[in-house]
Amino acid sequence: MTFAGATLSIILTFGTAHILDEKQQREDGRQTAMMVIHDIENSAELFRQYVQKEEQLFNTSQYVRENKQNMDAVSADSLLAFVTYVTASADHSYVFDDSSERTFLSSQEAWKNIDNAAFIDAVQDFYHNRRVIYSMLNKDYLFAKPISNGDYYQSLLQSPEGQQLDTAFWVDCAKRYLERRDVKMYVDYSFARRRYFNEYADTFRSMANRCKFMMGISDEELAQYVQNKSRTGKPLTKKKLIGKWKLQTADDLEAEREYRSDHTYTTSFMQYMSYSYYTGQIVLKCTMNGTWELRGDSLYTEQHPDYAYEFDRSQIHYLPEQEDAINHLLEMWKQSVIISLDQMTKEQGEQRKSVFASIDASGNKIEMRNSEGVVYLTRFDKP
Repeated sequence: MTFAGATLSIILTFGTAHILDEKQQREDGRQTAMMVIHDIENSAELFRQYVQKEEQLFNTSQYVRENKQNMDAVSADSLLAFVTYVTASADHSYVFDDSSERTFLSSQEAWKNIDNAAFIDAVQDFYHNRRVIYSMLNKDYLFAKPISNGDYYQSLLQSPEGQQLDTAFWVDCAKRYLERRDVKMYVDYSFARRRYFNEYADTFRSMANRCKFMMGISDEELAQYVQNKSRTGKPLTKKKLIGKWKLQTADDLEAEREYRSDHTYTTSFMQYMSYSYYTGQIVLKCTMNGTWELRGDSLYTEQHPDYAYEFDRSQIHYLPEQEDAINHLLEMWKQSVIISLDQMTKEQGEQRKSVFASIDASGNKIEMRNSEGVVYLTRFDKP
C-alpha cells in the first residue's frame, strides 16, 4: 500500500506538472500569435495613414496649381506643404517596424508553442510580402519624389540674400516646380499611389482576420492583449493627477500642464526660436485651457477653442539694420501661428481626446498613451 501510494503520488505530481506545462505552452503560443496579428493590423493601419496623408497633400497641391497665376492668394503653409510634398529629403524612404518579425522568425520555441502549421506559413508569407512591398515602394519611380534634395539645396543657394525660407522663396520654388513635367506627373499619379496603399491595407486586414480565425482569437481578445501590452505603472487617481506637470519635450521647447481640482486644466508652452538675423532666441509663449475627467484607466480632456500667445524678443541682440528684417520675420511667424492654432482650436471647436494614463511608483511621472504615441509628464513645483 505504501509503495502504491508513493507511486500514485509521483504520477499525480508529474502528471499535473505536464498538464500545466502544456497549458503554459498553449498560452505562450497564443500570446505570440496575438503579437504577430497585432503587427499585421498595425501594417494595415500604416497604409491607411499613407492614404490620408497622400490625399491631403494632393488636395493642397491642386490648390497651388489652380492658383499658379495668382500665388499671392496661396498661404505660405500651403506653398511649403506643396514644396515638401514633391521634394525628397535626405532620409526619405518607406520604413516599417520589424521588431515583431525578428522576434517571431528567430524563435523556434514560439513556433512549437503555436503548433499550427497553416498559421506559421501564413505569417511567413505576410512578412515576405511586406518586405517585397516596401522594397518596391523605395525603388519604383511612381513613388519617388521628383525634386531631389540636391535640387532643393541649389534653390537655397541661388535665392537672394535674406529671402531663404521667406514666403517669396516658397513662391519662387512652387512656380519653378509647377513647370516641371516630372512634378506634374508625380502629383497627377497621387490617385495611383492611394490605390496601391488601399490595396495593401485591405490585403493586410484580410490576412489579420484569416489569422484570427486560424487561432480562434476574437477581436475583443486581441484588443485586451493590446491594452495589457501597453499597460505600465499604477492606476492614476484624481488626487495624484492634480498639480503641475512638465511635458517631456525637445531642448528648444518647454511645455507645462496644470490639472486643477475643479476639473479644469491649462497647457502652456514656450518655443525658443533661433534665426540668422540675431543672436539669442525669440520666445513664443502660448496658453490653452480645457477640462478633464478620469474614467477608469483613461483620462479624457476637452480643449477649449480659445488661446493666447505672444512673442518675447527681449533676449535677442542684433544690428540696427536688421530691425526691418526681424519685424518681417515675426509677422510671418505670427501668421503661421495663427493659422496653426486656428486650425487646431477654433475651426475644429471643442477637441475631446482620451489617453490611457498611469503613474509610476514615485507618483512623480505620468505616462499617457494613445494611437498617436506616448507622452511623459513629470511633476514639478514652480519657485
